[in-house]
Amino acid sequence: MNSLAPRFLLPIAALLAAISALAAPAPKGCQYQLLATLPVHYTGPSLSLTIEGQINGTPAQMLVDTGAQGSMLTRTGVERRKLERHLSHETWTGIGGETQMYTAWVKEFRAGPTVTANEYLRVLGQTGRPPSHDAIVGAPFLLQTDLEISLATREIRFFKPDGCKNAMLAYWSQDPIEIPFTASDWRDPNPEFKVLLNGKEVTAVIDTGADTTVITRKAAEQAGLKLDAPGVERIDDMVGVGRHSVPAWSTTLDRLQIGRETIRNAEVGVIDSAHLGVDVLLGADFLRSHRVLFAMNQRKLYFTYVGGEPLGQRRRIEPWMQHEADAGNGDAQLTLAWMYQRGQGVPADQDRARALIRKAADGGNADANIQIVRELIDGGDHADAARRMQAILDRMPEDRYAALWLYLARMHGGDAALAQGGLAAAFKPYPTRWPAPIADFYLGKLGEEALLERSRANNGLAEGRACQALFFVGRYHLAAGDAARAAQFTERVTQCRESE
Repeated sequence: MNSLAPRFLLPIAALLAAISALAAPAPKGCQYQLLATLPVHYTGPSLSLTIEGQINGTPAQMLVDTGAQGSMLTRTGVERRKLERHLSHETWTGIGGETQMYTAWVKEFRAGPTVTANEYLRVLGQTGRPPSHDAIVGAPFLLQTDLEISLATREIRFFKPDGCKNAMLAYWSQDPIEIPFTASDWRDPNPEFKVLLNGKEVTAVIDTGADTTVITRKAAEQAGLKLDAPGVERIDDMVGVGRHSVPAWSTTLDRLQIGRETIRNAEVGVIDSAHLGVDVLLGADFLRSHRVLFAMNQRKLYFTYVGGEPLGQRRRIEPWMQHEADAGNGDAQLTLAWMYQRGQGVPADQDRARALIRKAADGGNADANIQIVRELIDGGDHADAARRMQAILDRMPEDRYAALWLYLARMHGGDAALAQGGLAAAFKPYPTRWPAPIADFYLGKLGEEALLERSRANNGLAEGRACQALFFVGRYHLAAGDAARAAQFTERVTQCRESE
């Protein structure tokens, strides 16, 4: 990643004045002052860790990302508020390669108790999928002070140490594991440390922006893991910052040693990317089973195991996921619905899946509403379908699939002019980015064969995009009243899915 100067700084003096600081049980011989406690939420299809903030006085979900070397807005956050983006000379590197950066003028940005006012802030460019969060708070923001992450209580806490250089700071435990940093500086404060993969020493970081733990293909092979061995599964390509996807596998790691803790037979992801900078990203799965303290002044990590699977790739419905769904988290409800639809780790149950989708949709979840809208269109309730999609686009202007479904709902409702005008406006900021070719087909700018040819232009995503193109062409013919032509494409889509 680029070494960019931090922009969002935690104003310690302002915090002390604004917050009635609660003292944690202080280790003997030092003052360990609690500056702030922020609730953590699970957000988006990946159930990523976020905190609540504000952008220009409107609520904003912000990704908690110790793996990011800076803080920034996302396209979702900018376009939801109709902020003007300006091209910058900076680039940013992530799993999917490099992307151009932008800037946007923001009157007020609040992350937790911190306020930044009247500044141009960075805006992240290309990502593999539209971000579900409005902004990212990165390592320079999170790690200016000591940071504790306790997902068991769904909180992060900031501490200010005074006279604590040699004190044991993990106040909740008598015997924590301590890991010294091997690298950390102001440009990238997220500490690197050493771990052992099957006895081979490699570098690691704790990355709160990673949903699950992953290791690089190079490190996996150095540790003796063979990706063509029995039991290794090729899984969906991974996307992130940048326009490309990277190959990914799921495999079982014999032994991961972190200090004196040894994790055996853990399922981990392996990705073929040269852009990580380290060998292992310990993600949110590790954090759910451990309580972690970044002791920045001492240059060490403290952690303790608190229960549950120490690592996991979400092959089944885990207790925390069920708890989130039961508590009304629409993103978690939809995740469970997909698992029941596919029979992933649970017996397939289509009725239960539909009930969860309906519950998530009624709560305003965008992806769930897209699934409901298809049923509404097929059932003839075109007005409700259009209403739901318009509401999603009002909240998430970057959701281009919602724009496609809004077009279809309006076409089924007989309002072709409104359908065309709305679709053209929705895709104006994205004239080339997928699924823009589908919109071009709907708008009469592209023929069927040309659309299919465009869909196969990206080697890593060609198969999935070709299936999408076939599906949406079929839905177009259905909206136009040509059921026979639509059926031909439905058959081709069925063949697509059978070949997956």
